[in-house]
Amino acid sequence: MEIVFLIVAITLLLGVLWVSINMSEDTSSPSLCLVPGCSCTENISTSLVDVICSCKEQQILKIGISSRVSNSSEPPENTGSLLVEGFHHVELYSRLVNHMKSIKNITIRSSHAVVIHPKLYEAKGAALGTG
Repeated sequence: MEIVFLIVAITLLLGVLWVSINMSEDTSSPSLCLVPGCSCTENISTSLVDVICSCKEQQILKIGISSRVSNSSEPPENTGSLLVEGFHHVELYSRLVNHMKSIKNITIRSSHAVVIHPKLYEAKGAALGTG
């Protein structure tokens, strides 16, 4: 896979800092378990998966249903808990909670920016176009 150097400009109060991030052309993975820094561990007693994603660099993490959002990473359907920490930018896309039917806890901490798209959970039977 071809390596691309992405130059990101970060504006600070005192000036502009240029940061070079080395990343592959396709930065997303269809499975969240395959994203660098993420691990998926099955809880033997519940058969649910604990997903932990930790980042130490300026990384963007987009979590969604891959059939709906092409550049997102999809957690397992049997995810019981999701912990995301240390990312520069985190996005949670629509219907994510519907996909993870047994989710008990979503924790995001120490992240610079978090975007939660509308309808993270869409109630079944809701009329189309309703909020």
